[in-house]
Amino acid sequence: MHLFAPSAQYCFDLLGIFAFALSGACLAVRKDFGLFAAVVVAEAAGLGGGLLRDLVLDVPPVAFTDPGYPTAALVTALAVYFGRPPDEESWAVRLLDAMALGLFSVTGTIKALQHGMGPVPAAALGVATAVGGGVLASVVSRELPTLMRWNADLYAVPAMAGAGGVSLLHGTGTLDVRTAMSAAAAACVLRLLATHFRWRLPRSSMWRSRAPHRNGGFGVPPTAGGHRPVPGSGEDTLRLTVPRDVFAEGPRP
Repeated sequence: MHLFAPSAQYCFDLLGIFAFALSGACLAVRKDFGLFAAVVVAEAAGLGGGLLRDLVLDVPPVAFTDPGYPTAALVTALAVYFGRPPDEESWAVRLLDAMALGLFSVTGTIKALQHGMGPVPAAALGVATAVGGGVLASVVSRELPTLMRWNADLYAVPAMAGAGGVSLLHGTGTLDVRTAMSAAAAACVLRLLATHFRWRLPRSSMWRSRAPHRNGGFGVPPTAGGHRPVPGSGEDTLRLTVPRDVFAEGPRP
Protein backbone atom coordinates (compact mmCIF):
# COMPACT_ATOMS: atom_id res chain seq x y z
CA MET A 1 0.00 0.00 0.00
CA HIS A 2 1.86 3.04 -1.30
CA LEU A 3 -0.56 5.95 -1.54
CA PHE A 4 1.81 8.81 -2.23
CA ALA A 5 4.47 9.09 -4.89
CA PRO A 6 7.99 9.08 -3.41
CA SER A 7 8.54 12.70 -4.40
CA ALA A 8 5.27 13.78 -2.77
CA GLN A 9 6.05 11.81 0.39
CA TYR A 10 9.49 13.43 0.54
CA CYS A 11 7.99 16.91 0.24
CA PHE A 12 5.48 16.15 3.00
CA ASP A 13 8.28 14.94 5.26
CA LEU A 14 10.45 18.00 4.63
CA LEU A 15 7.51 20.33 5.26
CA GLY A 16 6.77 18.64 8.57
CA ILE A 17 10.42 18.62 9.61
CA PHE A 18 10.74 22.31 8.78
CA ALA A 19 7.64 23.26 10.75
CA PHE A 20 8.53 21.24 13.84
CA ALA A 21 12.21 22.23 13.72
CA LEU A 22 11.07 25.84 13.53
CA SER A 23 9.11 25.47 16.76
CA GLY A 24 12.05 23.71 18.40
CA ALA A 25 14.49 26.41 17.34
CA CYS A 26 12.14 29.11 18.62
CA LEU A 27 11.93 27.28 21.94
CA ALA A 28 15.74 27.17 22.16
CA VAL A 29 16.08 30.87 21.38
CA ARG A 30 13.35 31.73 23.87
CA LYS A 31 15.28 29.85 26.56
CA ASP A 32 18.54 31.54 25.48
CA PHE A 33 20.34 28.32 24.57
CA GLY A 34 23.69 28.20 22.84
CA LEU A 35 24.10 27.32 19.17
CA PHE A 36 24.76 23.62 19.70
CA ALA A 37 21.81 23.27 22.08
CA ALA A 38 19.55 25.12 19.64
CA VAL A 39 20.49 22.69 16.87
CA VAL A 40 19.89 19.71 19.15
CA VAL A 41 16.44 20.95 20.15
CA ALA A 42 15.50 21.72 16.53
CA GLU A 43 16.69 18.30 15.37
CA ALA A 44 14.78 16.62 18.19
CA ALA A 45 11.60 18.50 17.33
CA GLY A 46 11.85 17.86 13.60
CA LEU A 47 13.03 14.25 13.61
CA GLY A 48 11.92 12.84 16.96
CA GLY A 49 8.48 11.65 15.88
CA GLY A 50 9.69 9.86 12.78
CA LEU A 51 12.61 8.37 14.68
CA LEU A 52 10.26 6.94 17.30
CA ARG A 53 7.97 5.54 14.59
CA ASP A 54 10.80 3.79 12.75
CA LEU A 55 12.26 2.34 15.94
CA VAL A 56 8.88 0.86 16.87
CA LEU A 57 8.50 -0.55 13.35
CA ASP A 58 12.05 -1.94 13.53
CA VAL A 59 13.14 -0.30 10.28
CA PRO A 60 16.19 1.90 9.62
CA PRO A 61 15.24 5.46 10.65
CA VAL A 62 14.98 7.68 7.60
CA ALA A 63 16.65 10.45 9.61
CA PHE A 64 19.84 8.35 9.49
CA THR A 65 19.56 7.09 5.92
CA ASP A 66 18.64 10.33 4.12
CA PRO A 67 20.89 13.35 4.81
CA GLY A 68 18.19 15.70 3.58
CA TYR A 69 16.12 15.18 6.72
CA PRO A 70 18.66 16.31 9.37
CA THR A 71 19.94 18.97 6.98
CA ALA A 72 16.48 20.53 6.77
CA ALA A 73 16.27 20.75 10.56
CA LEU A 74 19.84 22.10 10.76
CA VAL A 75 19.21 24.86 8.23
CA THR A 76 16.02 25.82 10.05
CA ALA A 77 17.84 26.00 13.38
CA LEU A 78 20.63 28.16 11.96
CA ALA A 79 18.18 30.50 10.25
CA VAL A 80 16.26 31.06 13.48
CA TYR A 81 19.36 31.31 15.66
CA PHE A 82 21.22 33.87 13.54
CA GLY A 83 18.15 35.59 12.16
CA ARG A 84 15.03 37.06 13.63
CA PRO A 85 12.84 34.39 15.27
CA PRO A 86 9.29 34.44 13.89
CA ASP A 87 6.29 35.26 16.01
CA GLU A 88 5.08 31.87 17.24
CA GLU A 89 1.55 33.27 17.60
CA SER A 90 1.37 34.42 13.98
CA TRP A 91 -1.05 32.73 11.62
CA ALA A 92 1.77 31.64 9.32
CA VAL A 93 3.55 29.71 12.08
CA ARG A 94 0.28 28.28 13.37
CA LEU A 95 -0.67 27.14 9.88
CA LEU A 96 2.69 25.47 9.30
CA ASP A 97 2.49 23.68 12.65
CA ALA A 98 -1.08 22.53 12.01
CA MET A 99 -0.22 21.29 8.53
CA ALA A 100 2.77 19.35 9.87
CA LEU A 101 0.65 17.86 12.64
CA GLY A 102 -1.97 16.68 10.16
CA LEU A 103 0.52 15.33 7.63
CA PHE A 104 2.65 13.47 10.16
CA SER A 105 -0.36 11.90 11.86
CA VAL A 106 -1.58 10.59 8.50
CA THR A 107 1.74 9.50 6.99
CA GLY A 108 2.83 7.90 10.27
CA THR A 109 -0.36 5.86 10.41
CA ILE A 110 -0.05 4.83 6.77
CA LYS A 111 3.52 3.64 7.27
CA ALA A 112 2.46 1.63 10.32
CA LEU A 113 -0.34 0.03 8.30
CA GLN A 114 2.12 -0.76 5.51
CA HIS A 115 4.23 -2.72 8.01
CA GLY A 116 1.31 -4.87 9.13
CA MET A 117 0.15 -3.11 12.29
CA GLY A 118 -3.52 -3.22 13.21
CA PRO A 119 -5.77 -0.15 12.94
CA VAL A 120 -5.56 0.88 16.60
CA PRO A 121 -1.77 0.43 17.06
CA ALA A 122 -1.20 2.11 13.71
CA ALA A 123 -3.28 5.12 14.75
CA ALA A 124 -1.43 5.31 18.07
CA LEU A 125 1.89 5.28 16.22
CA GLY A 126 0.59 7.95 13.87
CA VAL A 127 -0.18 10.19 16.85
CA ALA A 128 3.27 9.47 18.28
CA THR A 129 4.80 10.46 14.95
CA ALA A 130 2.97 13.79 15.04
CA VAL A 131 3.61 14.75 18.67
CA GLY A 132 6.78 12.80 19.49
CA GLY A 133 9.19 15.42 18.21
CA GLY A 134 7.64 18.18 20.27
CA VAL A 135 7.66 16.02 23.38
CA LEU A 136 11.33 15.12 22.90
CA ALA A 137 12.29 18.75 22.31
CA SER A 138 10.46 19.84 25.46
CA VAL A 139 12.08 17.08 27.52
CA VAL A 140 15.63 17.98 26.49
CA SER A 141 14.76 21.63 27.16
CA ARG A 142 13.43 20.77 30.64
CA GLU A 143 10.00 22.13 29.75
CA LEU A 144 6.56 20.58 30.16
CA PRO A 145 5.42 19.26 26.76
CA THR A 146 2.55 21.10 25.13
CA LEU A 147 0.19 18.13 25.13
CA MET A 148 0.64 17.79 28.92
CA ARG A 149 -0.22 21.39 29.79
CA TRP A 150 -3.68 22.13 31.12
CA ASN A 151 -3.61 25.63 29.61
CA ALA A 152 -2.57 24.54 26.09
CA ASP A 153 -4.94 24.36 23.14
CA LEU A 154 -5.90 20.97 21.74
CA TYR A 155 -2.79 19.36 20.27
CA ALA A 156 -2.91 15.59 20.50
CA VAL A 157 -6.66 15.48 19.79
CA PRO A 158 -6.32 16.78 16.20
CA ALA A 159 -3.54 14.24 15.61
CA MET A 160 -5.81 11.52 16.98
CA ALA A 161 -8.54 12.66 14.58
CA GLY A 162 -6.22 12.43 11.58
CA ALA A 163 -4.67 9.11 12.56
CA GLY A 164 -7.99 7.59 13.58
CA GLY A 165 -9.56 8.73 10.34
CA VAL A 166 -6.88 6.97 8.31
CA SER A 167 -7.33 3.74 10.27
CA LEU A 168 -11.09 3.95 9.78
CA LEU A 169 -10.71 4.57 6.06
CA HIS A 170 -8.31 1.65 5.79
CA GLY A 171 -10.72 -0.62 7.62
CA THR A 172 -13.57 0.29 5.29
CA GLY A 173 -11.44 -0.06 2.17
CA THR A 174 -11.82 3.58 1.16
CA LEU A 175 -8.29 4.79 1.89
CA ASP A 176 -6.73 6.50 -1.11
CA VAL A 177 -4.79 9.69 -1.80
CA ARG A 178 -7.90 11.86 -1.74
CA THR A 179 -9.32 10.49 1.50
CA ALA A 180 -5.90 10.46 3.18
CA MET A 181 -5.36 14.12 2.36
CA SER A 182 -8.87 14.85 3.61
CA ALA A 183 -7.96 13.28 6.96
CA ALA A 184 -4.79 15.38 7.12
CA ALA A 185 -6.79 18.50 6.26
CA ALA A 186 -9.35 17.70 8.95
CA ALA A 187 -6.62 17.38 11.57
CA CYS A 188 -5.06 20.63 10.37
CA VAL A 189 -8.36 22.53 10.50
CA LEU A 190 -9.19 21.15 13.94
CA ARG A 191 -5.83 22.31 15.26
CA LEU A 192 -6.31 25.78 13.75
CA LEU A 193 -9.78 26.07 15.24
CA ALA A 194 -8.43 25.00 18.61
CA THR A 195 -5.75 27.69 18.55
CA HIS A 196 -8.22 30.33 17.38
CA PHE A 197 -11.02 29.58 19.84
CA ARG A 198 -8.74 28.36 22.65
CA TRP A 199 -10.34 24.92 22.81
CA ARG A 200 -8.92 22.93 25.70
CA LEU A 201 -9.75 19.70 27.47
CA PRO A 202 -11.38 20.09 30.90
CA ARG A 203 -9.14 19.85 33.95
CA SER A 204 -9.69 17.27 36.66
CA SER A 205 -10.50 19.98 39.21
CA MET A 206 -13.51 20.96 37.08
CA TRP A 207 -15.02 17.52 37.62
CA ARG A 208 -14.08 17.43 41.30
CA SER A 209 -15.74 20.80 41.83
CA ARG A 210 -19.03 19.30 40.60
CA ALA A 211 -18.85 16.03 42.52
CA PRO A 212 -20.76 15.89 45.84
CA HIS A 213 -18.93 14.65 48.92
CA ARG A 214 -20.17 12.82 51.96
CA ASN A 215 -20.37 16.04 53.93
CA GLY A 216 -22.98 17.35 51.52
CA GLY A 217 -20.71 19.92 49.89
CA PHE A 218 -19.18 20.06 46.45
CA GLY A 219 -15.64 20.23 45.18
CA VAL A 220 -12.45 19.14 46.88
CA PRO A 221 -13.07 18.10 50.50
CA PRO A 222 -12.16 20.69 53.12
CA THR A 223 -8.87 20.46 54.95
CA ALA A 224 -8.51 19.59 58.62
CA GLY A 225 -9.01 23.23 59.53
CA GLY A 226 -12.28 23.43 57.63
CA HIS A 227 -10.94 25.49 54.74
CA ARG A 228 -11.49 24.48 51.15
CA PRO A 229 -8.82 24.65 48.45
CA VAL A 230 -9.73 27.07 45.70
CA PRO A 231 -8.60 27.11 42.07
CA GLY A 232 -5.19 28.67 41.64
CA SER A 233 -3.75 30.67 38.79
CA GLY A 234 -0.88 30.22 36.38
CA GLU A 235 0.61 26.75 36.59
CA ASP A 236 -0.94 26.03 40.00
CA THR A 237 -3.91 23.71 40.14
CA LEU A 238 -4.91 24.30 43.75
CA ARG A 239 -4.11 26.92 46.32
CA LEU A 240 -4.93 26.52 50.01
CA THR A 241 -6.49 29.44 51.85
CA VAL A 242 -5.08 29.89 55.34
CA PRO A 243 -6.98 31.86 58.01
CA ARG A 244 -5.24 35.05 59.05
CA ASP A 245 -5.36 34.26 62.75
CA VAL A 246 -3.05 31.27 62.30
CA PHE A 247 0.00 33.52 62.30
CA ALA A 248 -1.48 36.31 64.43
CA GLU A 249 -1.30 34.42 67.73
CA GLY A 250 2.45 33.87 67.57
CA PRO A 251 4.25 30.69 68.58
CA ARG A 252 2.59 28.45 71.10
CA PRO A 253 4.55 27.46 74.23
